[in-house]
Amino acid sequence: MDARLPGTLRLRSTWLEPGELLLLVGLIAAVPVAAALAAIQPSLVILAVGALMLVAVTMARTDVAVLLLIATGPLESAFNTNSSVLSVTKVAGALAFVSFALYMVRSRRPMVLEPMQAVVLGILVIAFLSATQAGHLGVAVTTATRYASFVTLYFVISQLEPTPAFQRRVAWTFGIAATASAWIGLSRFLSGVDTRATLPYADPNDFAFMLAAALPLVFWLLGSRRLFLPIVVGMIGTLFAAIMLSFSRGTLLGLGVGLLFLIATDRRRLQLTIASLAIGTLAALIVIHSNPRQFHEALLQKQHIASQNVTTRFEAWSVASRLASDNPLLGIGPGNFRFHFDELAGLPTGTPGLAVAHDAYLDVAAELGIPAMLLFLVYLATTFARLTVSNRRGDGLPGYAQALRISLVVAMAGAVFLSEQYYLPFWLIGGLATAIWADGERRAEEDVPAAAPALV
Repeated sequence: MDARLPGTLRLRSTWLEPGELLLLVGLIAAVPVAAALAAIQPSLVILAVGALMLVAVTMARTDVAVLLLIATGPLESAFNTNSSVLSVTKVAGALAFVSFALYMVRSRRPMVLEPMQAVVLGILVIAFLSATQAGHLGVAVTTATRYASFVTLYFVISQLEPTPAFQRRVAWTFGIAATASAWIGLSRFLSGVDTRATLPYADPNDFAFMLAAALPLVFWLLGSRRLFLPIVVGMIGTLFAAIMLSFSRGTLLGLGVGLLFLIATDRRRLQLTIASLAIGTLAALIVIHSNPRQFHEALLQKQHIASQNVTTRFEAWSVASRLASDNPLLGIGPGNFRFHFDELAGLPTGTPGLAVAHDAYLDVAAELGIPAMLLFLVYLATTFARLTVSNRRGDGLPGYAQALRISLVVAMAGAVFLSEQYYLPFWLIGGLATAIWADGERRAEEDVPAAAPALV
């Protein structure tokens, strides 16, 4: 016989769990508070409700939280200067981490451990240790925290099952966010707000690098249903036009290396690539023709500073090498290169210096030390090797691993002239590469066929 009184809430039966009961009580208590605030600040209430809905969705769906973090990458600089402790990328990274933690608790699924996680965590540990002895602690902690959000992205993606739907959603999310970023940059260029296509608070080189890293995945979307083809072609044209009008030579070099790599490894797609390049060039010409004066002024300005840029790049590399040799173990601290460049380069007081070394590899060596640089190189080499195996084995959706591999080649080549180690592409590509490769390893052991060809 049940001894409970009639009407007693059965917390562990078919009714409410303790967490659900607490959530219900919180919602009931929030209703009068929201009603009172709505009469005073209705816009604030709408914003708060939207934020709560977003948090609720991301807590319930880890894949949505990951996609949100991916979407913030290309658009981050449109909202903040990247110098604040709190940014959209860091908030999205925190949501993804908490959502993933809740998912692991709910599913009671054991965490999958693999060697690359030690490499990624090793760089993060070195970054925070380096920050503790940095001359400018605030900047160092901000930069290290930014990297931590991308470590979160790598860990979460590498733990999730790379289903065909998730792979497609990543490609569309990254591509659409990059296209929106490109559109904003082109609008600012054509309106004369900026002399080069870029986002409000972004360096044109960082802006172009992000778009270039997204291009191979957007090319992959050409395998979409015919209904989406005009959209994808428009995305490619917008991205190409923005990259060209950013006048980022390092990014263009990276794209050139990526094109040569594609020709050498996958000649079947050569005609498609040439057609896409023609579309992009045509789009750029249309944009230029819409405001030729702005283009000529920007080109003259770029030519005027080109020789000076070459000189400062050599100075930056020299300073970074010296800093790495003088501080080989932990470097000078994340984000602290700018505070050492003026003095070591011998610039007069008041002369604007460089904030980065314009070489991701030297930048890591100078700011985090030589061990961190070696770990970074191991990370890139392992990612490339895993994508090569996955591409040969047919892991993931058809052509997906190859698209990621070309993105990685573009990023690695561009990083010789650009400091992009604290940006999304490297860590997104690495996480996807690990997830697809690990899934392929499991399928190979179980003799399970790879995902069947599917329209995007």
